[in-house]
Amino acid sequence: MKLWIWTALAAAGAAGCAGVSKQDLDAVKAEMLANDAKTAAALKSELTGIDQKYVTVQQIENRVGKQLEEMAKLLKELQELRKELVDKVNLANSNVIKSLEFEEKLMSDRLAQLRLMIEELKKKPGQ
Repeated sequence: MKLWIWTALAAAGAAGCAGVSKQDLDAVKAEMLANDAKTAAALKSELTGIDQKYVTVQQIENRVGKQLEEMAKLLKELQELRKELVDKVNLANSNVIKSLEFEEKLMSDRLAQLRLMIEELKKKPGQ
């Protein structure tokens, strides 16, 4: 409420309503009611905007929650795939090592045979 309205009413009351007509009081009352209605409409509009924003925030929160759940699910799947991949890499490495050890043994055996043949060739006279 405007301060001047209250001041006018107080002055009118103090003067014993001298010089203040019923029309003046009705006009002040109507202005006060109009001001109250205007303020109420502004507050209602502001509350409506806040309600809409709240609904929007809830929708965003729900979407984010679902995305977090999906990310957790994907992370779990990724960890399982990583474990499977590590197991396969370890098996492949083990197989490569076994294969290389086998090839090394074959080459060592072949080298030993070649050395034996060279020694035998050295022992044969006339060649």
